[in-house]
Amino acid sequence: MRRLAILVLSTFLISALPAADLTGTWMGLIPAAGRRSAQDIEFRFVQNGNKLGGKLYRDGESAAITDGEVDQRGEVWFVVEAREQAGNQINIVEYRFEGVVCEGGIELTRERAAARDAVSGVVVPVRGPDTTDEEDRRRRFHGFRLERLF
Repeated sequence: MRRLAILVLSTFLISALPAADLTGTWMGLIPAAGRRSAQDIEFRFVQNGNKLGGKLYRDGESAAITDGEVDQRGEVWFVVEAREQAGNQINIVEYRFEGVVCEGGIELTRERAAARDAVSGVVVPVRGPDTTDEEDRRRRFHGFRLERLF
């Protein structure tokens, strides 16, 4: 009975431990793919318990991080809505980031999940017409690593 009590207590204490604190500035490089050149990307994370917020910085613009979380295993996920130009049209693109904290960095995958016209709100397809599943994955999903600056 005593062993069971110790096991239950230790399990509770381990689950109550806070996740690694990611608060700070993190930078990475999204590799080139197809006609798209490599992109520098920077995050300024603010972590409060397991909630993750902050901002994404790229191409001289910033966008707020929403719906972010970090769990005790070091798994990270968050959403960013960023403005992008596509020809003469400005779109609001929803990016979903998912990854894991490891070896002093964060391994992330960015998914271009949804888009809408910034003026009319009309949904813009994120999957190109006549693309195969493989082509779609290569275009919409990009893996990269972030390193902490400070």
